[in-house]
Amino acid sequence: MNRIAEEIAQILAPVIGSGLAISTVNMQCKKMGISPDLLSINDLNKFADMIQVPLELFAGARIAEDLAAEIRLIHKR
Repeated sequence: MNRIAEEIAQILAPVIGSGLAISTVNMQCKKMGISPDLLSINDLNKFADMIQVPLELFAGARIAEDLAAEIRLIHKR
């Protein structure tokens, strides 16, 4: 997992737990056809879009929207 993938997992962890956050990042990267080691800033919008719907099941629409927005802003950290 590269720095961007790790940051996404850190964003998700408080809501879904660290183990599930890491699994979620790995699964979403696989669905995107890339390795978590190759996740780049250019992938953030697509990743956030893809992760938002599953997050709604765990945390509700509002929290899922907030997490997706935070993922989109990783490049500005």
